[in-house]
Amino acid sequence: MYSLTKKTADLSNLQEATCSEHRKPLELFCETCDAVICVTCQVRNHRYHEYDLITDSYTKHCQKLRECLSPVEGKKRALKKVLSALAEREGEIRERGEGVLEEIHEMVEEMIAVLRQSERKLAEQAKRVTDDKLKVLSEQIESAEMSFSVLEDVEDYVEQSLKTGNPQQVLRSKKQMMERISEVTAVINVEELYPKEKGDFVFCKDMKSLHHIGDIVTYSSTALHQCSVKKIDVITPAGKTVSFSLSMEAPDSCLLCVPLSALRCSVIPVGKGNQPIHTIVTTTSTDPGVYRIQCYPSTSGAHTHHSSTYYN
Repeated sequence: MYSLTKKTADLSNLQEATCSEHRKPLELFCETCDAVICVTCQVRNHRYHEYDLITDSYTKHCQKLRECLSPVEGKKRALKKVLSALAEREGEIRERGEGVLEEIHEMVEEMIAVLRQSERKLAEQAKRVTDDKLKVLSEQIESAEMSFSVLEDVEDYVEQSLKTGNPQQVLRSKKQMMERISEVTAVINVEELYPKEKGDFVFCKDMKSLHHIGDIVTYSSTALHQCSVKKIDVITPAGKTVSFSLSMEAPDSCLLCVPLSALRCSVIPVGKGNQPIHTIVTTTSTDPGVYRIQCYPSTSGAHTHHSSTYYN
């Protein structure tokens, strides 16, 4: 672009320019050599060439140059359309991108709302289980406190009689006091006042859908005995260490999720004594209900695996 502009600027001064070789005005244009020349140049070097006065050649070639600009104008018009299309497409892409981001945001908000609803349902379920168990314990506590108060009253009555009564009074009321003591101790059954409820309920994760992410499951001692190993993954030896993953299921086929403190696992060699091999049990938040078992067997061959769950 710079060179074209420079040449165009030089054309405006051609009539005033002089030949650098002959110091004469450049009045002619050699069509053959496509060069501006002076009269002496024409006689000596361009005698048999086609030439014309520079003013006539200028007019003729200006017209040709304008004709040559026609494709340029066509390209400019085409590029304007391209730029318009690019700008329009840029707007479409930006608008589409904003729309997709909005759709993602709305979807995530909907998922969060559904998860919050699932959370509320599970929280209500957990609260009901907790409240029901605490209600039973509260009734037991109230009964135990009443029984304790009755025992204290009887004890205080007897102790007070022994301290303040004379021998005749004590002996006269002895039978009555003995009957009262027998009556009170017979009515109070301490064994029945031991806690009936246990902290034997867990959150069992089960991501069937956003509407169902798990259940609050209560396991009785009988139910825990009925739990079984659902799956054992491929056993992976690594030097002297052997590790494998397992999952367990409850009687209702729900994936069993228990705290590590409530799970006991052992590996016992078959036919080589009953001494269990120490195991290390771990789990991860990404695979709820899946437990990683690691042990260091001292012998090769078949081994039996035992898993037990405990709730105090």
